[in-house]
Order: sequence, then structure tokens, then C-alpha cells
Amino acid sequence: MKTLATLVGAVVLAAGAAQASGLNVTNRHNDMPTAPVTAQNPVQVKAGAVLSTSELARRGLSADAELTVSDFTAPGPRSTYTR
Repeated sequence: MKTLATLVGAVVLAAGAAQASGLNVTNRHNDMPTAPVTAQNPVQVKAGAVLSTSELARRGLSADAELTVSDFTAPGPRSTYTR
């Protein structure tokens, strides 16, 4: 009985190791976009309206620079908190 349990345990470990070794080959990131990402509802805004002063300095932009961003606002009146 001990031999059978040892044999089954060895088979389970070997099967798990064989399955784990193929993970790098099968993970191909199929959800990654193949084309450049573009804004869906593009709008032009001032950089100072969407970036903090440290982000502006890091990117080398002035607060008056125009940026293209996606507009995610829902149509109609708002019923939730907005800042």
C-alpha cells in the first residue's frame, strides 16, 4: 500500500512539474493590442487641467499646452458625486 501511495505521489508531482514547465510557452498575452492605442472620444484640454505641477515638470510641459485625452463622461444629467 505504501508503494502504491508513493508511486501515485511521484506521478502527481511529475505531472505538475511537466505542466508548470510549459507556462512560459503558452502565455502569449493574447489580450495585448496589436495596433496603436487611440483615444475613443478625443477632446483637447489644457495640460494644467489634467496634470499636477510635478507631472507637468516631469513631462516638460507648460500648463497651457494642449493635450488630447479620451472623454469618458456619460450623456445626460449626473446623479453621482463629481469633483
